[in-house]
Amino acid sequence: MRAGGLAIGSRMLGEGQPCLVLAEVGGAHDGSSEAAQRLVEAAFPMGADGILFQIFRSEELVVRRHPERSELEAVEIAPEHWRRVLAAARASGLCVLVEPLDRPALDLAAEANVDGFVVHTTDMENPEFIRAMGRASRPVLLSAHGVREELVREALDLLGDAPAVLLHGFPASPAPPEELRLRDLLAWKERYRLPVGFRDQTDGAGAFALVAPALAAAHGADLVVKPFTLDRARRAHESRAAVSPEDFHRMVELLRQAERAGGETVEGEGAGRTRRGLARSIVAGGLIPRGEVLTAAMLAFKRADSRLPPGLSPRETHRVIGRRARRPIQADETIREDMLE
Repeated sequence: MRAGGLAIGSRMLGEGQPCLVLAEVGGAHDGSSEAAQRLVEAAFPMGADGILFQIFRSEELVVRRHPERSELEAVEIAPEHWRRVLAAARASGLCVLVEPLDRPALDLAAEANVDGFVVHTTDMENPEFIRAMGRASRPVLLSAHGVREELVREALDLLGDAPAVLLHGFPASPAPPEELRLRDLLAWKERYRLPVGFRDQTDGAGAFALVAPALAAAHGADLVVKPFTLDRARRAHESRAAVSPEDFHRMVELLRQAERAGGETVEGEGAGRTRRGLARSIVAGGLIPRGEVLTAAMLAFKRADSRLPPGLSPRETHRVIGRRARRPIQADETIREDMLE
């Protein structure tokens, strides 16, 4: 199976890279290409690295008498308008991904030169569609939450050489916290040796929506996806998981703080400075005359003035005992190598 990181647009994804944050539009545009472009304009200031659109044609997606047909038609954007929206998104500097729900939508997105695709969870059993995405030679995010392992492995084979990411996340909105199963992120990464992402469908009206992506990043997510809307009060066609631009910005700030809190294997500079400032040094327990041979009884171990050069640590006592003072050493004065013969 594939290993290592990959690039989505100009951004690297994988070990050692910051978590990639995608703002998901969903149906928040209400079928208006002008509203979709306003969503694009809002994405970068609120901290998103990229934007995700869902594109479909109702007649290709559902049968004529399907109970959701009219609702889908209400948020459908014509292909010529989608081309303008995708062009504006690419010009914004954001990574642009599309979740195509039918073959014409896939072809439109490929022609627009988007940076990657998402396979909807319901298309994980649509091998010809997955194979067509692989032929487009762009990164593909596979919605694998709740999908049988044999189907995941089959989808990876169908993609051929196309870079792949496994996308985790309860498909329904709002997702109960107990259904997130964040521990699966690291398990997938170890099992498939691929970057993993988290699609957050927790209730956008709740405080947990702000911290769930940060928790996912702490559990190994290389990428997070969160729906957003310009006006939660309207409650039109957007997902119940959608957050406002202001909350999206707060969510990203929490995620970046969580990344910094995770740290590296090497001690952080700030912690190192703090520890050094609180560390004890060998100091004179009282006045030590010039020429005096130092003994353990003459020494004390105290926090020294951090504004002065550091002295010897208590573990270096063996370097002090038995040596003569080169000059008088005052009580509480930090003992340094240049004071000893």
